[in-house]
Amino acid sequence: MIVLFFIIVLQISLIVHVYFMVSFISKKEDRDFRGFFITTIINIFMAIFIALVIILHPSQLREINIERLLFLESGAIFMVMLYVKMRITVRIYRKAQDPENYHFNVFGKKVLHKNVATPKDVMLYFMTLPVTLICGAYFVVKLGCF
Repeated sequence: MIVLFFIIVLQISLIVHVYFMVSFISKKEDRDFRGFFITTIINIFMAIFIALVIILHPSQLREINIERLLFLESGAIFMVMLYVKMRITVRIYRKAQDPENYHFNVFGKKVLHKNVATPKDVMLYFMTLPVTLICGAYFVVKLGCF
């Protein structure tokens, strides 16, 4: 079961690695680059360690229940994606309710300004949609089978 623990830790480290990569690309800060570099080194050595343990003790790999692991991962990814979508929706809703971000046209209808939904928010919302649907569908179907 030590292999399963290290596989889960490696996956969490990969998520942190992607976070640092995206943060460095968007902000260009040294702190994010150091985090990216450190997680790269950790991921490489952890993957080598997992491979060596599996080569030396193949029974460890046979003990892993892949179906349960995929169920837990899909549920975690689904919950994270729902959280991201809810945060974006709440942020847009709050901006839409602020009187500085809208005006009324000649017919009395509320017209929102462009700054209510930034292109980054819209892109993030729609780019994460396929992952949310796939992981959510898998998670819900497997949840119904238990």
